[in-house]
This record gives sequence, structure tokens and C-alpha cells, in this order.
Amino acid sequence: MSTIVTQVDHCSFYTTFVPKTYQCYEARSISTSPLTTPALTESDQKPKHQKLHASSLPRPNRAEKAASAKTPLRAEAVGQTKPVESVPTIATDVLCGDVPKKSLRSEVLTPNVKRILDYMADLTADEGHKEFHGVRPAEFRLIHEAGEAGRILTKPRLAYDYDKHILSVDMPSFLHEASFDYLKCHLTLAIAQLPYDPELVETTISMNYPLKIGGGKIVNPDMTITISAVDDTPSVVLVPAIGECAFSQNRDSVFKRMEDEIEAHPDAVLAIIVLVREGIRYACPNPDSIASKELRNGEDDPQSLSLDEFISQRTTPRSFDTPIRVGEHDWCHIQSVEYFVWVKGDHQDRIDVRNHDPQFMAHGTLAPNLNMDAVTAMLERGVRKIRDCLVSFSRELSDEVDCSELENAEVRQPIVWRLGAKNVMKAADLTAHQRYDLWHDEVFKGVKRSHDESYEPTESECSSSDSEVSATISSQDSLAQDLAGFKCTCKHRSKRVKA
Repeated sequence: MSTIVTQVDHCSFYTTFVPKTYQCYEARSISTSPLTTPALTESDQKPKHQKLHASSLPRPNRAEKAASAKTPLRAEAVGQTKPVESVPTIATDVLCGDVPKKSLRSEVLTPNVKRILDYMADLTADEGHKEFHGVRPAEFRLIHEAGEAGRILTKPRLAYDYDKHILSVDMPSFLHEASFDYLKCHLTLAIAQLPYDPELVETTISMNYPLKIGGGKIVNPDMTITISAVDDTPSVVLVPAIGECAFSQNRDSVFKRMEDEIEAHPDAVLAIIVLVREGIRYACPNPDSIASKELRNGEDDPQSLSLDEFISQRTTPRSFDTPIRVGEHDWCHIQSVEYFVWVKGDHQDRIDVRNHDPQFMAHGTLAPNLNMDAVTAMLERGVRKIRDCLVSFSRELSDEVDCSELENAEVRQPIVWRLGAKNVMKAADLTAHQRYDLWHDEVFKGVKRSHDESYEPTESECSSSDSEVSATISSQDSLAQDLAGFKCTCKHRSKRVKA
């Protein structure tokens, strides 16, 4: 199968819904990443409505005319391809250890950029969320491009405040993804059952889709559902649903972020927040600990234990009540998973996430005890609201459209939450092993995961003005003058890079 090499995508991976009453077009996929959506294909490619834009969203870069690698193309629409070798190396190659030194002088790595990249490269860090102050726009663009180009081991989720010069970094984790993946699959199926006209309206579920909010800030919710026209350029892209996930230590910040997102997009009719609480704050084993002795696995050439070998040495029951303890060390302990769901009332201007009225908000726990009935009922109400949005939007686009079947369509949300709880427990196992694996490599093999340390900027480079940094960055084709290509998808790579 031929390979399409393109410019940086404007959006992260997402699902394009096609109602069951319509035939799907054949689309070719070039992704090698495993997909999570059952029954439906979660398109690795971006639908053509992404060429459309609204005043509330970043404008697309008109210079980028190459087809996006995430755009679902019909087989006959795939044009001439370009070999990978012909794609020019971008400036952020400086972050990879296997890049020739001749490219290292092409970028100015300021102390700010180095500090942030070091944090993003440290997978053993116990902070999944961190804010960096005093980050200049040019520095942000370089950091963003580094994530887009795969120059760091894991791809973070970024939010940048242009007024306050604050960069928020959320690092990916199995636990973070698992909390939304299961719910996303069911929302995908529920909306796909709605009999709207796919030739008129397109509905997309996106993980980490960029949204512009007040103060020039761009954020990436963990889940966003958007509605747009298929053919005509719309004056607005509707955002009927927004979802956020955070560890409980960031409870206040995630509620504030959701408030800001809803204020910027008051058309949202469904809001979801998932809070994951770890019972213990993870820390690496001490050098003289039992874990350091028992889990070394070899004297001359120590090899890390496989997932099966590691989990088989667990000495605690597999439950939410106890931590994952291996080698007398606690590697992970998920204490609770909470869901908060809001639905916009008929007479409300916008959703109020501080409103705990059960008429508009439902709270449930996935762990340690399963209590999700109220959440299921509220999610069904939310999908009905999305259905109503599809009806009104379809009628705005066409006076001739018949929405009677869509208006009367039944909405069901048959979620088996115990399976969702099992997914979280599995994610805890994977998190524990990942932490062990990273610790083992660093302690016993001397593997350091960071950007290329062979380059140190001179004093003059460190004191470069923002205009100098901007001039350097803007010379690269991949860094356009706007942020139309902004996306920061939390993604785990199946193969780690070892320096």
C-alpha cells in the first residue's frame, strides 16, 4: 500500500460518524496504531469538513495544500505519493539523539525550552500535569512542533495562554486514556445510530481537538463532539459535547478549564468530567530496597521483566482496594474513578458545572464501587440533546430536508460499566509495569530519556530576544504563522527510544 507523506495535521485522531442507514465509502488507512472503537472504524484521517473553519476556531493554513494523513479519502481520491526520504528534516531534529550534529545549530534552544522538554521527556515523573510560566509564543511553537514531529518519547497535551504566557502540559498515561476510551466507544455507537443525512451533516468525535477559548488561549479537551456542514462552508462549527479527564490532584483546575471551554462554546449541551484518584503518590524504589535487589533480573546484563513476569510476582489481590505491590514496592494504586455529567437545560444559557442539581447533573463512581446508573441516564439525555442539535442544524442547512425520523429516533446507551472498570484495572497493571520498566532501564542500564544533550546554547543564544527566536522558527515551512496545525495528542508509542 502506498504511503502518503503530508504536512502536520490540524487535528488529532477522531471518529467520523456515519449513520447505519447509509453506506460507508471505502477509505484507505495508513496508521499502524491500534484503534479502540468497536464496530466502527475510528478514522486516522481527517474528513473534508476540516477545511471549513469558524471564527471561534484556529484558521487553517492556506499554504498547506497537501492532503492530511488523517483525512478519509476515497480510494480514487488518493493522488501521487512522495517517498519519506524526500521530506525535509525540520528544525526540531535537534531533539533526537540519532540526528547528525550539523543540524544542531539550526535552532536556538533557550533555557525555557530545554526545561520544558526535559520535563516532557521524563516518563518517571510523578506529576502528570504542570504549568510553566513566562513561556514566549516562539518558544511554545517550537515545543509544539517538537511534539508534532515525534522528537520526544511521548506526545503531551498542551494548552497555551497567549495573554499570560503560561504553558500547561498534561503528560499521557494509560490511566488517563482508559477512563475515556470506553465511554467514547459507546458514544460513537449511540450517535452513529441516529438517522441523520451524512451528505448534509457531519458529526465527529475527537480526542484532543483544539478549541480556542477566551484570552487567546487554546486548549485540547480529552473528548470533543463537533457538528458541521459537509459541503457548504459553515459560519460556525457546533461543539455540542466536551469531555475532560484529570487526576484528582487537579480537580479545581479541570473544573475551571471546563468552565472556560463552555463559556467559549455555550452551544455545548453535554459536559463530562472524569476524575481518577491514585491512593499513593508514586516514587521510584530506593537503591537499597528489596525491589532494587529482587527486580534487577540478572547481574552482568540485567533485563527488565516482561509484563507477565512482573504481574505474576504481585503479592496483593487484584482489586481497587489494594496497590499493585511487586518486590515489596507499590507501583500503582487506583483508589477511585468518578464521573460527573451535565446536560444543558432547555432554558439555560449554558451548562453550569458548579450546579449539582440532579435535574442537570449526575455523579457516579466506577471504582472502587460501581454506581453508574444516574450517569447512564444523564448520558442518554445528553445524546438526545445532540440529536436535537442535528435536527436544528440540518434544517438550517436545507429547507427541504426531512428530519421526522431523526426527531423521533430512540436513544439508547447500553453501557456495561463493569467492563469499563476492568479496563481501568488493566490500565493500572500497564502503568505499574511501565513505571517499573522505565525505572529498571534508568537504574540498571543507565538509559536517560530526554532530548539530545550534546547541544548546549551559548550565552548569546540563551539571551536571544523573542524576535530572534521567532525569526529562526518562522523560517521553517512546518511552522506557519498561525496555529491552525495545533494538536497535541496524548499517545503512547509501542516502541521506546533508548538513548
